[in-house]
Amino acid sequence: MSWTRYLACSLLWCTNMATASEISVLLPLSGSTATAAEQIRNGLLAGYYQEINQPANQHLLIRFYDTTSVSKMDTLVQRIEQAASSKVIGPLLKEHVSEMMSNPPNVPVLALNRVNNTPHSSVWQYALAPEDEFLPLAKLMRQEGIQQLRIIGQNDANSERLRLGFEQAWQSVGGLLVENYTLTSTANDGFTQSVKKLLAEPASKQVQAFYLASPQSALYVMPLLSFYQRQPLPVYSASTAYDADKSVLERQDLNGLGFCGLPWQITPQKWSVQDSAFSDRLFAFGADAWLLSKHISTHKPLSFALRTGTLTLNEGQIQRQPLCAKVNHGTAQIFKPTQGTTGGTKSL
Repeated sequence: MSWTRYLACSLLWCTNMATASEISVLLPLSGSTATAAEQIRNGLLAGYYQEINQPANQHLLIRFYDTTSVSKMDTLVQRIEQAASSKVIGPLLKEHVSEMMSNPPNVPVLALNRVNNTPHSSVWQYALAPEDEFLPLAKLMRQEGIQQLRIIGQNDANSERLRLGFEQAWQSVGGLLVENYTLTSTANDGFTQSVKKLLAEPASKQVQAFYLASPQSALYVMPLLSFYQRQPLPVYSASTAYDADKSVLERQDLNGLGFCGLPWQITPQKWSVQDSAFSDRLFAFGADAWLLSKHISTHKPLSFALRTGTLTLNEGQIQRQPLCAKVNHGTAQIFKPTQGTTGGTKSL
């Protein structure tokens, strides 16, 4: 069955009789979340098609439910139970995950978001959250001998979230902070004057590195930091600063940036050619979710080295350990700590 034909069948509620091997997938497939949900769905289907190529799994069915207009998860849970699904993948939105946890179906659930860290007997929470990156990155920076840090970012909600989260992780490993700096841009020269002011401030002369809490600005800020410093300080940020969809030439402006992110984007050569056609982070998230869904009924600790990191399942919890990298010649390369050197350049 072709990919297109199966999608049409599953989304239009195929009339095949449900079996014990049917899996229900809950995603917001329309509206403002449709693009993100589509990438996750593509990753899930990649895992599904790989599995049904095996003779023993050819009768495995997957049924998609669009949660966009669902007002109460209870109603959808009833439909899932009537379909006799063997497990559920989703939902994606936090409010739906909270509802699902309060009244889960009588089958294992792999929720595609995390609302709390409380283990649940039947609901496992798997998320692609920036919070997973904070502590590994903070530990890496301390290995590099960095003690004093300055966080720079923009005046927006996402920067504030990343700033607060990384601050907590940094201080938990004994790191010190000087006052934060807020970047501003103008229509005439972008971030140029703001970066020059940052570097001129006495506080910036006291630090050994910067953390960029506005990863969306990295392509503009990194070249300025390098140009206006004789010996550029190390700069770190969230993994979303590294856009795998951009060309190597475009990513040259990120040279020197350190981050902890997805093996999918740092070591793409490890994955199949077919999968590599999808560089989107959410495709990797969906593909890993498919594999994880096969193991959420187990009570034994398990660990897998997958596209989104090393994933550990233990007592209802799924922990994600990202891979740390540094951009060199426009390409992310696995970070090899230099054990205490905090100069402008480090070996990889």
